Amino acid sequence: MVYQLNNVSMNYSLRMALRNVSCTIEEGKWISIIGQTGAGKSTFVQVLKGLIANIDGDYLIDQYPVKRDAKGQLMVIPEIGFVFQYPEHQLFETTVFKELSFAPKQLGLSSTQITERISKILPQLGLTEDILPLAPFQLSGGLKRRVAIASVLMMEPKLLIVDEPTAGLDPVSKAALLQLLKKWQQQENRTIIFVSHQMEDVAEYSDEVMVFHEGHLMGQLDTCTLFLEQSHLLEKIGLSLPESVQFLKIVEELSGEKIKVSSCREQEIFEKVLPLWRARGLQNV
Repeated sequence: MVYQLNNVSMNYSLRMALRNVSCTIEEGKWISIIGQTGAGKSTFVQVLKGLIANIDGDYLIDQYPVKRDAKGQLMVIPEIGFVFQYPEHQLFETTVFKELSFAPKQLGLSSTQITERISKILPQLGLTEDILPLAPFQLSGGLKRRVAIASVLMMEPKLLIVDEPTAGLDPVSKAALLQLLKKWQQQENRTIIFVSHQMEDVAEYSDEVMVFHEGHLMGQLDTCTLFLEQSHLLEKIGLSLPESVQFLKIVEELSGEKIKVSSCREQEIFEKVLPLWRARGLQNV
């Protein structure tokens, strides 16, 4: 599915949160949303989900206008999943099984259908059926987060919005969760919208990056194009380059050589940079 916004604006009383935003979100991509606090990131993803009813402009899915109610207000789009910050705070059932079953039951799915979905989704998030009879509140923070995300995936969204999904997690749990989400996204050509302040995570997992500043969409670029060729956009809004890209640029400056990389992922950059770094003795500079 292709999602398209044309000249979308949104006001909060005295403040314009989005200003004439136009973009296209294509199927099968991991698209990161970056910008300083108050840039419009959260408003943008809420508009995508249909959580903000009153907007100016057009919102199309596969070239068809999204559904509106009798008053002309946007309606929530069920095909889009939304994982808020600290989603584990929204857990409320007494067992993991009941938590995962709750939303599908509201849609009228049978017990068999629910069980089939649980069996499919648990391994995608690195979980086993041993967890089903446990109370969510007995689990570690990382496991709670996975259960909360699994409850959203039970609805089989075409597009998944994750708003700072690693907030509060330790580095190991964070990396594990992002890797699991990446596998989920790639398995069936799904789409992820990833809101983050962590440039290292953006560089590692994104296909594209959307840069927001004061409600404006400053650019929607391929990840490498942004970090390697259009980094002035980040400087303009006060965001730093990923540490691996900073290292790359330092070595290029010290060596006087242009280093070609095909992605901004940390491992590839280090594999390209470290031989030159060692060969020229730059570590002693």
